Amino acid sequence: MADLAATYHAQGRHDEDEEIAVKVLELRREVLGEKHPDTIRSMAALATTYHEQGRYVEAEGIDQEVLDLRRRVLGEKHPDTIRSMADLATTYHEQGRYDEAERFKDEVLELRRELLGEKHPDTIRSMAELAATYHAQGRHDEDEEISVRVLELRRQVLGEKHPDTIRSLADLATTYHQQGRYGEALQLHQTALDLRRHVLGENHPDTMQSVAYLASIREVLQQLPSLV
Repeated sequence: MADLAATYHAQGRHDEDEEIAVKVLELRREVLGEKHPDTIRSMAALATTYHEQGRYVEAEGIDQEVLDLRRRVLGEKHPDTIRSMADLATTYHEQGRYDEAERFKDEVLELRRELLGEKHPDTIRSMAELAATYHAQGRHDEDEEISVRVLELRRQVLGEKHPDTIRSLADLATTYHQQGRYGEALQLHQTALDLRRHVLGENHPDTMQSVAYLASIREVLQQLPSLV
């Protein structure tokens, strides 16, 4: 049943996913107990489904319960506990509760640096997620500092053409745009677009997003010709 729920989730069939995920959780609570790792995993899966449905308040309640259980059962530094902290931070971010999101993202990043090292993909992802919260708060200088480092690390670890590296290029370009550095933003978005066309194809959503970003910057530059 859990595998079927995961399949529905991957297909975006969240109502069917939810129905099965709730049933799996009920059965695991009954058979295994509240603190069994599989039960806790089922709770986390249901929270993810609620998150995908935009039901952030419900997701938050379960995320917090999962985090509390994993801290007690697995310990503060277990990868699943850290993942639960990251999930709760994401739920806070989606609700616009950026200060709470930042606090958890900081802690996740520190733990992953300590346990995995700076070049581990999970650590780099945590850096990118913290930068996104800074961006949402309008803290563009701090966002830029981290985004530059994320791009450097992803180039080293994943290579220039990896989708995550290209996403980091686009993220940094967006930060430059917000700082009014339109020429630099234009160059990075053009690079991201060229790479996405090559790697993902013309009709991929990320490629089309890059086209839209470039059009937006060019419109600004047409109004401010001295910045070209």
